[in-house]
Amino acid sequence: MKIKEVPQDGAILESTAVRDVCYALDEDGTYKEVLSVGWSPKNEAIQFAWSAINEESAKIRQEVMEGKLSPLAYHLSRLVMTPRILADYTGFSTRKIKKFCRPELFAGLNYEVLEKLAGALNISVEQLRSID
Repeated sequence: MKIKEVPQDGAILESTAVRDVCYALDEDGTYKEVLSVGWSPKNEAIQFAWSAINEESAKIRQEVMEGKLSPLAYHLSRLVMTPRILADYTGFSTRKIKKFCRPELFAGLNYEVLEKLAGALNISVEQLRSID
């Protein structure tokens, strides 16, 4: 691909500072790094992935509303995190994080623990407690 042919379909990345590095041939036939804001197949794949994540989050949100899971489970899904990742950020064990996803245990957490969890998720304690 030549430098002038590098795709610049910015449906996903255009509004962000993120750019892809592509390698394209210049006029001398040498490969050069060229920044791209995306291309259609990649944008479609990203949109598909986010729609799957949003569907899963909606299911988990419903389970929170039914009292089967805690809001923590919803936020983990929404933010594309796993209990293992949150455990690494907070210092809690993965097992404890999974327990915190049970509504009866989550309801009994003190403010300090909630603050630690919320901080790792980059949300407020109030946001952590709700699913709105």
